[in-house]
Amino acid sequence: MEQIEHREICGVPCIILEPSSEHVGQIVLYHGWGSTIESYKFFASLISNWRYRVIIPELPCHGERGSLNLFDEETLQTNFWPVVLQGVQEAEKIVSELVHNSDSPITVVGHSTGGFITAGIYAQHQQVQSAIVINGSCAWVQFEELYRETNGLKPMEDSDKNKLHQNDPLPYIQRNPAKPLLLLHCQDDTSIPIDSQKYFINAMSTAVKPADQIQLIEYPRVNHQITLGMLQKIKEFLDKTLLSG
Repeated sequence: MEQIEHREICGVPCIILEPSSEHVGQIVLYHGWGSTIESYKFFASLISNWRYRVIIPELPCHGERGSLNLFDEETLQTNFWPVVLQGVQEAEKIVSELVHNSDSPITVVGHSTGGFITAGIYAQHQQVQSAIVINGSCAWVQFEELYRETNGLKPMEDSDKNKLHQNDPLPYIQRNPAKPLLLLHCQDDTSIPIDSQKYFINAMSTAVKPADQIQLIEYPRVNHQITLGMLQKIKEFLDKTLLSG
């Protein structure tokens, strides 16, 4: 039977699920905007049953460390990028701590806002072996520009655009494209439209990378959900990248 523990890692509240047998890899699992670490326990339990140790870190302003009116549009627009950028900074510390305490390989998985954080830590931390971004984005500037255009907002100020560009995973991954990266996205996603991920894949087509290291799988007629088909692809990807080394 799996063991479940609540504790802080580098000051971040986490839920840790240990599989019933010795784990064969470590998965850092990031939840989305408006979700909680508690609501991701079932998802984490599925992964744990595949013999992986799972760590679910709490997003900033999503629980023990304060909260926001998360479903207010103005709150989202004001706080989305600060939450993502703080999440990436915290993820770097969590991954470094996990590496320090174990030789077991690490994959980061994230959905929605957690997918943005996953893309950021995948790009910036060399000890993350692979990553899975579900309904997120690896091209942050492109996503923000499309979001503003779609919602009739004024373009970013140059200073904001430059700051976002400095943290955008796309140029990092273009320079270091060798690690496996799986992108899963609903074609009809209205929360995080698929367009910026298609832009990312097109941008990566000119990068030198091993065949099939970076893959986008689209799911038609689905809006911002984690499907059974995605779960199957997640397991296949984890087993391929972590078990085969």
